[in-house]
Amino acid sequence: MKVPAKERIKKLIDGARKEDMLVWYNPEREEIINLRVELFKEVYPGVIQKFVTPRVPSDAMINRLLTEERAGKFTADVVWLRRPQVPSMLQEGLLAKYVAVEDSHIPQPLKIGEEWRSLGNRLFTIMYNTKLVSEKDAPKTWEDVLDPKWKGKLILDDSLVDWFVGMLDYMGEEKGLEYMKKVAQNGVQMQRGRSNVEALVAAGEIPIMLANSGTSAAERMRNGEPVAYVKDPHPPIAYGEGVGIMRNAPHPYAAALFIEGLLSEKWQRRVAEKIKIRSARPEIPDPLLDASVKPHFVDTAKWPAQRYEWAQREFVRILVRKDL
Repeated sequence: MKVPAKERIKKLIDGARKEDMLVWYNPEREEIINLRVELFKEVYPGVIQKFVTPRVPSDAMINRLLTEERAGKFTADVVWLRRPQVPSMLQEGLLAKYVAVEDSHIPQPLKIGEEWRSLGNRLFTIMYNTKLVSEKDAPKTWEDVLDPKWKGKLILDDSLVDWFVGMLDYMGEEKGLEYMKKVAQNGVQMQRGRSNVEALVAAGEIPIMLANSGTSAAERMRNGEPVAYVKDPHPPIAYGEGVGIMRNAPHPYAAALFIEGLLSEKWQRRVAEKIKIRSARPEIPDPLLDASVKPHFVDTAKWPAQRYEWAQREFVRILVRKDL
């Protein structure tokens, strides 16, 4: 990291050519993973010939990495992690420190130490079924979903601790917890899996998905499904999904070059266009939102591992168990 930028990138390219391989653990759909890899090849063509991209579900990611680490089986070079997973990875010492040349273009709230940086930001908004809820009547803000007319008509993915943390960070802990209790009292249903919950809303089983990615909702709208989303529920809650290098990465040059490529202006702009996700680089316009809409980004310094674990317990207690 002490080598000047141009010289460093040259060293990474030379090293990555010799390694000729990268293993990337990722929970996303195969077509999305492949698209991200193909866009990397546009940035650094012909450098890495073989990409191995096992699809590892997000909720199984850390356990798999810990199991492999304890067995001395070092397979993954780069791992895709949601923001709440990072403190646990740091606690276990599984991530390598690497300050990328391109990291300077990423705002500090989208980075954790020298080990993780967001690649892009999905935004939590409110999604609704347009056959059951008109645009005029749809809840426009987070507070609107507390209206008694929506009692029993709300649903939420039971793993959305990211949204829970974002709301507490935005509202403050005391007001945020009170808000969540009111959501629970308004009869929010909890179901496993974002795609499953989206499908229930699209099918008209329940009118409103309380918190969902605008990117996912926009994709369903393009596919002709009867859904829409509130682009600015005052505010959209941003949550980061990003990458880190494993401490014992078998192909470290390829891993570091991959990080550089994924943070580059060219890659970030192409992903924003193709996947409709908000870029981690502020100079690239959001593909779905007007520039006047200001998302809320969680203050990473306020959420170490222990506090995230507390938030996860509170999420389950209040929204899943309804222990108020």
